[in-house]
Amino acid sequence: MFPWCQNRLEITGKSVCIDVMQSWIAGTETPLYRHAIRQATKLFLAGCAGILKPVKAVDYAPYPMMTASGTGAPTSPNQAFQHFVELLEQDAWLDSKTLARMEKIWVQAGIDALKWENIPSSARQVMAQLMAVHYTDWFGVAAASGRFDPQERWEGFNVMPETTCPCDMLMVMPSRLATELNGESGLFKGLNTTSELYVQLFGVEFPAGHQASWCREDVGSLTLTLSSPWYPPSGEVMGEMSQLFDCEIRHYWISPEAGLSGYSCFDQGDHVDSGPYPAEVLRQTTAGEGARMYLVTPEASPVPTVTTAHYSNIRV
Repeated sequence: MFPWCQNRLEITGKSVCIDVMQSWIAGTETPLYRHAIRQATKLFLAGCAGILKPVKAVDYAPYPMMTASGTGAPTSPNQAFQHFVELLEQDAWLDSKTLARMEKIWVQAGIDALKWENIPSSARQVMAQLMAVHYTDWFGVAAASGRFDPQERWEGFNVMPETTCPCDMLMVMPSRLATELNGESGLFKGLNTTSELYVQLFGVEFPAGHQASWCREDVGSLTLTLSSPWYPPSGEVMGEMSQLFDCEIRHYWISPEAGLSGYSCFDQGDHVDSGPYPAEVLRQTTAGEGARMYLVTPEASPVPTVTTAHYSNIRV
């Protein structure tokens, strides 16, 4: 097990922005990017099995099998698959523009209506083998311990995930489409693994709120503590958080094993201050002083209901 870096975030801002940030901390927002990854995985499998084909000759160099069946008739589903291949070639950022394009491609391809039992046996075999080999990347470590049912997984790609993990930093800064399909197994030749990309973007391999807890003493402030392996989350993601939630974030971190500690302040996207880890903050952290901290678990203190569909809608 790797050592942990302890992070303390002192956040101040508008009460409505803190409300939405509290929902992000708890992981109760719908992760649209995860749905796009599920859609992409199903489209990728359909291409590898020859169910969907591009309408123009193309060789997807990172994984030639996806387009090895050649070109198809210029039907609406095949045209949608052509657009999907183009997104993979770009390793498109999973921003709002790409999410909207993926939804259009998904609807046009009509692959969600294709039942497993109606797929030719040879195509099912190809897709089942790919799902088995890349099971951990696409379905998670916990899922890998259970029974593998390719039909169940095929249908599951259609389901919109309702929640995400606490402090999901991919909700703040987008990942990339092809890299997410690549995962850690090196499926695609010449592409980063997800952990390599996450380190570049977020400064950590696992961009989420491990052992996260929070307290809110008033409507305009919130204190969040979380752990990250070895190093603190990057200044880039902290800056994006402060801009997205229209707030000031004072970020303190200390990682004894890595010999790192420090402090940075971000205000509405701008880096405004930095310095050594203050002694008084260290004293408060180690002594457990201050307001009661709530663990971010299903049993935690309830999070206020927020009706905004996207974080950007909270800005006034």
